[in-house]
Amino acid sequence: MTTTAHIPNFGRIKPRRKGLAAWLTHHTFRRLAQLGVFLFILFIAVQHLLVGEESGTITASWEAYCPMGGLETMYKYLTTGGSFVSHTHLSNIVILAAALATALLARNAFCGWLCPLGFIQDMTSRFSTLVQKRVPAVRRAVKTLKTRGQRLAGLDRYLRFLKYGVLAWAVTGAAVYGFMVFRDYDPWAALWNLLELSIGPGVAVLALTLIGSLFVERPWCRYACPLGAATGLVGALSPFYLKREVEACKACAICTKACPMGLAVHTATTIKSADCIGCLECVDECPREGALELKLGLPVFGH
Repeated sequence: MTTTAHIPNFGRIKPRRKGLAAWLTHHTFRRLAQLGVFLFILFIAVQHLLVGEESGTITASWEAYCPMGGLETMYKYLTTGGSFVSHTHLSNIVILAAALATALLARNAFCGWLCPLGFIQDMTSRFSTLVQKRVPAVRRAVKTLKTRGQRLAGLDRYLRFLKYGVLAWAVTGAAVYGFMVFRDYDPWAALWNLLELSIGPGVAVLALTLIGSLFVERPWCRYACPLGAATGLVGALSPFYLKREVEACKACAICTKACPMGLAVHTATTIKSADCIGCLECVDECPREGALELKLGLPVFGH
């Protein structure tokens, strides 16, 4: 018998939050953090667009705050003694360093708490869920599509490796050719380029991402995001991880349904996957005391 069994209320149903306590959750703070970053980037982008490049007033571009630019310009910066590829600046390297430091401390929490493209996907999925609840015809249509799509579910684990290929292509391409080969296909860049009425292949990727988000949570993060691939690899060294206590868990799978990255939380002993974005939605939704908790220990790859 483990000592955890003697902890008061261990394995019992959590009391339902009421009043203000129902709002003061990590979920609320996560959404506020995501919204704050998105609004900040929106302000920067609109200000830069309205002031213009030719103005005597210098304003930062939204690209100055993109950590992916730091990855793409790193090779040129190091080998040329401080030069950058186009569309990047020292700020990109600084923000990249901050994102990687965050990953080392708190795994892939940058993706779960700060990434504005992740926030957009979350909101798209949330919108889809609300529509399905209120419109039976849409709910049936989505259910039918998901049922038929179960045949492709086996591909999920293999498609998740695609983002590492995108990461290698983006970094090596920028190093070899001296410009950001990934930029034209980046859905995040495409979103802001639309403000300038600039349309490229990235718009198609953005559209596919948003459409995919109606049926699968965070499809870009799961399968194609190079930044998420980089922070996920660094985050595997983080000492923090999630642990499922088998004695308290009833394997109800509520945690797995809450996971926006589609990880099988309810069958794992420890959740140390590079795909975990540290959102803690599984912990918040778990109905049992002590069944799923954040732990501190030795970093281990896998889960």
